[in-house]
Amino acid sequence: MSAVAADALAGVRLERGAAVRTLEFVAFAFPPDGALRAAWPVEPGAVSLGPDDRPTLLHFAPARWLLPDPDEALTALVAAAVDAGAGTLVDVSGKWQAMQLTGPGAARVLASAVDLDAVLAGRGCAALVLFDCPLVLARVTGGFALWVRASYACDFTAAVERHRPSG
Repeated sequence: MSAVAADALAGVRLERGAAVRTLEFVAFAFPPDGALRAAWPVEPGAVSLGPDDRPTLLHFAPARWLLPDPDEALTALVAAAVDAGAGTLVDVSGKWQAMQLTGPGAARVLASAVDLDAVLAGRGCAALVLFDCPLVLARVTGGFALWVRASYACDFTAAVERHRPSG
């Protein structure tokens, strides 16, 4: 590995997020219509961002949205969709481990397992398997936000660490 590549990978940071309330909304019909279609990101891979540029509503699979740490307004929006019979809401707080992969070499680490440009072409997020670990991935400023299946979090962390230069 060249010194330049080693320096880029040395600056990669993987941070686990705090345990927060995480929800998944599953629509009964897809694509949804009416108010749900107008208020939600319905295009495949679409992501709504909060005021802090944090992903708040991720359309990660057909008729499925991930809501990491939803605020009151988003919780009310989802409750209205459930009340209207558009879908169901599931608390998946223990299912996902939030992580942030940042630094100049973050894309390179992930690209060792998948063609990121192909996976995220025209998308803000995607559900995929990296290093044999199921996750939801979204681009954010400075890197990537990830929600790794909790039972795979240690394996994912170890896989990222294997891509750091030694010494």
